This record gives sequence, structure tokens and C-alpha cells, in this order.
Amino acid sequence: MNYVVFFIKYMTITLVFAAFLYLRLVRPHKLRGKWRIIAGLGCLFVGGASAFALPVSIKLAKTRTLYERAFASDWLPVLYYIMIFLYALVACIVVRDCIWGLLAIVRRVRSRNDTTSLLDKPENAGESEGLTRREFLRRASTITTVGLATAAVPTLAWFGKKTRVVRHIDVPMASVPPELDGLRIVHLSDIHVGHTINAQDVAEIVAETNALNPDLIAITGDIADGYPDLIGSWLDPMRDFKAPLGTWFVTGNHDHMWDGHGWCDVVSKLGIRVLDNAHEIVDVAGTPLAIAGAIDASGDRTDLSWQSDPEKALSGIDPGIFRLMLVHKPVSVDRSFAAGADLVLLGHTHGGQCFPLNLIVNATQKYARGLYRVDGRVAFVSCGTGYWGPPLRVGIPCEIDVLTLRRV
Repeated sequence: MNYVVFFIKYMTITLVFAAFLYLRLVRPHKLRGKWRIIAGLGCLFVGGASAFALPVSIKLAKTRTLYERAFASDWLPVLYYIMIFLYALVACIVVRDCIWGLLAIVRRVRSRNDTTSLLDKPENAGESEGLTRREFLRRASTITTVGLATAAVPTLAWFGKKTRVVRHIDVPMASVPPELDGLRIVHLSDIHVGHTINAQDVAEIVAETNALNPDLIAITGDIADGYPDLIGSWLDPMRDFKAPLGTWFVTGNHDHMWDGHGWCDVVSKLGIRVLDNAHEIVDVAGTPLAIAGAIDASGDRTDLSWQSDPEKALSGIDPGIFRLMLVHKPVSVDRSFAAGADLVLLGHTHGGQCFPLNLIVNATQKYARGLYRVDGRVAFVSCGTGYWGPPLRVGIPCEIDVLTLRRV
């Protein structure tokens, strides 16, 4: 029954995408016979590949055999690139239609007394006998639209995959002890090592992070998308992280989706400390700093006894000690504040990852992206160091965040 609902749901999305493409790109040309069928099937294919790519990747986490086949054949990334093509194509169609609309308004203003539009006047443009100027421009605009969208795919993918910004954020707080003033925390989140993010990309992230001379490195979940025994070695460059106060990790929902315990084992063998609803006290120039963390708020799907507990993570810390809390989802922020956290670092939202999804995330999430202050406490939401699904980051680039504690 679940598979029936799954199919109906995403087939509906497929038909919506396909119908939009057909109405805007195919129908105006009044194609006939086999060309109309081929064009319609093309719309259906692009719509279907885009609609099913992400949900299929989630289903693969539940069926290891299928994942191994997808991993070996490397067909899933192809679906991701088709998603980018659809994104670019829709954008080009919208821009084209807006231009046509503006031109139509201009023509009407200029020729109010002329009942025949210039674009409707037959004019042999050298393409084929009887082809009107309007038909010629329609075909030219469709070819241009599809061509631009196709050309945009590698560009968008490159920027999504390779463009990472470094954000420097000062965090002034009254609760920061004098000895912690100037402490530099590099915050990484949502790296999503997997289908299109590999060991080389991880090595680049490690090099960029070390170049920032952090005192402490925090990784707030969703470190990978895949089974740890298959791609765990792709994280090996992380053993080269350099920070005097260590590198710390909490799980995200994607880590649990594949194998939460397995990924914790992989990470711990790299010298990264896993915070499993726990805290540790580190010494900073004679001043204690509490670093706490809770596993993802959705808990572990394969171990129902392994659930998120921010209260447990922050319990037993002496009053007056600054409490840094690592979580993954925004839903854990208020629980962490209530349990005594001073500064909460998290991710999960990706900031929406690309326009216009960022508008939806901003409207639906209490903690969507960036810095938030609540009664003297602070939460910071990373937009993600990697991406989920297609390497697409329009308006919301991948980021590495450097948070510097400031005493006020």
C-alpha cells in the first residue's frame, strides 16, 4: 500500500511538471503525428526523472540491494542533473514569457489603431514556405530556451558543487567568560558525502577549514548519504582536521536514515568525538567549556531506544560554565535553551538550498538560517557545507561558518 501511495503521489508531481513543459514548449507549435508524441514523451521523462529522483534516493536507504545497484551503475546522479535541467528550463521559460509579455504590451501601446500585429503578418523569413513571423519567432524562442537551459546545467552544477563561501560571524554574549573571548569555532553541517560529493570534495573542505585556524570544529549532522561500509572511506581526509579543542560531531536525520551507529563508528575512528546525548568539559586557558550534543531529533529508525535527549546532554554541568550545544534540527533549539544551552549550533534546513525554496523555509521554520537571539542566548543555523540531491545552490551557496565568541 505504501508503494501505491508513493507512486500516485510522485506520478501526480510528474504530470504537473510534464503538463507545464508541454503547454509552454510543445503545444504552441501545433506539432502533429510522431513529433507531437516524441515531444510529449520528452516532457514526461524530464518531469518524471525530476519528480522521482529525491524520493527514490530515500527509498534506496531502505533497500540495500537496490542501493548497491544504483551505486555501481551511478545512474542516480544522472537524475539529479536532469533536475537541474528542469530547474533551468522552468527559469528560462518564465523569463522568456515575461519578455514576450512586455513586448506585447509595448506593441499594443504603439499600435492601438492597428488591428494587425506585426508578428501576425506573414513574412517569409527564409525558414519554410508559408511560415509566419510569429511562428518563426516561437520556434526560435523554444530552441533558444531549451538550449540555454541545457548549457546552464554544467554551470549551475559547478557553482553548486565547488562554490563555498566562508562566513565570519562575531557572537557577542554576556555569558562568555573573559578567557573564551575570541574563541574561534568553525561550524560545518550537512556535508552529505555520497552520490556527487566524494573524498576529493571532503579533502577540499578539510583544507579550507584548517586554513581558518579554528580553536574548535563542530559538525552538526548529515555527514553522509550512503552506507558507511561502502563510502565510509570517503571521510578519511577528515582525520586531518586540526583544532586544539578537537572536532565534534552529532548525527543528523540522513545519518540515521542509512546507519546511525555505523556512521558514528566511522567518525570516531577518524579522531572526531561523537556527542551521543552527552557533554564533555574541555579546558581553555584554565577556564572550563562545556561542549554538549544530542543525536538527531527524529531519533534512530532502526533503534527506537536511541532517541534525541538535549536535556540529558546538558545535565550535570556546573553553573557558570559556558555551554556550547550541537544539534541538527531547528526543533531541538528551544529544548536546548530550556535545558541551559548558551550557544546552539545546528543545520538541517540548508537555508532552502536554492531560490525559491529559501522563501518556503524562511516562512515555515522558526530557525531557518543565520543568527538568532533569544533572551540572551544564541542559535546559529548553517545553510550547509554541502547539499542534498542535485548540486544546485542558487542564491544560497554552500558555506563554512567561523563563529568568534565575544564578551560584552
